Amino acid sequence: MRLYILRHGDALAGAIDSQRELSVRGAEQVERIAQRHLDDAASIEQVVSSPFKRAQQSAEIFTQTTKISTIAIDWLDDLTPQGNLRALEGFLQQTKANNILLVSHLPLVGLLIDYLTGETGSHLGTANLASLSMEYPAQGLATLHWIHYVD
Repeated sequence: MRLYILRHGDALAGAIDSQRELSVRGAEQVERIAQRHLDDAASIEQVVSSPFKRAQQSAEIFTQTTKISTIAIDWLDDLTPQGNLRALEGFLQQTKANNILLVSHLPLVGLLIDYLTGETGSHLGTANLASLSMEYPAQGLATLHWIHYVD
């Protein structure tokens, strides 16, 4: 399985957390990282996002920019900032897709990378994209290939 993990772009402050929208800068960040990964995105079979507004917007910009917008975006509550790592592991074990994009938030993105790889201290800035692979999605079995930074 190849797993791409995208942290949402820069977001506006001042609203209820679940309703915070991307800033203009945040939308541009997501578009730039998507353009850098057109080839990688071509293999994505499933896109799953946090239902929070800024993650939704990031998922939509990424899929439109990479021309994979024909793939429906699924929403998963466990991709919110305080999502459940074991529930995400179970989701990954049940999905039929081999190439997946997850769109989420801090602190979950770093915790998920650490959980799957068995490493510590992973961090993604806004609109950063990570690539992992694993034969079977479970704790400590993934390899982190790269984290690409947009700014």
